[in-house]
Amino acid sequence: MQYHNIVALLTEDYPASCILVFCFIFFLLSGLYFLFHAEGVEDDPFKSKNFQKFNFVTAGDFGCGDEPNRTIDGMVKKNPELVIALGDLSYNKSAQCWINSVIPLENYGTVKIAFGDHDLTKKMFKYNDYLRHFNMTKPFYSFNYQNIHFLAMATAKNSIIPYQKGSEQYNFVEEDLRNANNNKSIDWIIVYSFRPFYSSVTAHSGQRELPDTYHRLFDEYGVDMVLQGHSHNYQRTFPLRYNETSFLPLLHPEIVNIEHTLYKNPNGTIFLTVGTGGAELHNFTGKAPYIVEQFKSHGFLNVDIASSKKELTLLGTFYDNMDMNKNDHFIITKLYEKNK
Repeated sequence: MQYHNIVALLTEDYPASCILVFCFIFFLLSGLYFLFHAEGVEDDPFKSKNFQKFNFVTAGDFGCGDEPNRTIDGMVKKNPELVIALGDLSYNKSAQCWINSVIPLENYGTVKIAFGDHDLTKKMFKYNDYLRHFNMTKPFYSFNYQNIHFLAMATAKNSIIPYQKGSEQYNFVEEDLRNANNNKSIDWIIVYSFRPFYSSVTAHSGQRELPDTYHRLFDEYGVDMVLQGHSHNYQRTFPLRYNETSFLPLLHPEIVNIEHTLYKNPNGTIFLTVGTGGAELHNFTGKAPYIVEQFKSHGFLNVDIASSKKELTLLGTFYDNMDMNKNDHFIITKLYEKNK
């Protein structure tokens, strides 16, 4: 066969060959994508379209100044739908400096607060300013946001706002948690407060009357997480239940899951100290055996919630103010049929 005939034959068959090769490569790559990427996205609750998602941020012990502003700027970057402030908001005589500082957050979502020691001064000026600004009628309250029930407790000063058993607040908390637990539309119960229920030894350690009074209620009504401040550092416990057999339940709560980051139906409450909003940090003098993670750092906790028809997922991530580094994270998963 002459040269020009060979070239003509090859030219005639070339388009068909190209189409076959292209189809082969396309289907090969599509299969690989499905196996190694698409399926993973579908299973990832924070990427899959099958999950409903939202997030909130939290920290306490802010004050006013450069460091608190860095915390607030970091929170804004997460575009939260809800902000939980854990008390000791302003250390100044006035509440206005902190109220002005959180205006950027109020532009993104709803800001809710708990009251700390420094928010309850003798003449209660700051306290009343906060009540007016945040349209509050009482320092302890609750609300639902999507499938989460939030309960705010006032634990800063029992002499001013009583929280012991038999108090108005205790009766409110007991009834509120019972109703939330019986509500079929609620999948998560989160309590936030000021004084720590459990803590490593630091400037403000846990107070015995708080777990003795309330942890049994948390167990009975399925509280998933307690957010607390007062200590200017970060701490995260294992899932805990109240230890009925111990002479010192404050020091020896029952650890029900010893995993460090992944908790599936943990059947206990995780207590988080996030007193990292901006005030001067507190040192540790040890680490309690029920604490998973602890460190000194300014920043905030971001909580992502994802819900599908089959699964519920909560992802907590602590972001350091320095370059938004992720200093800690944990995941709780539960079956959706829990309350159905």
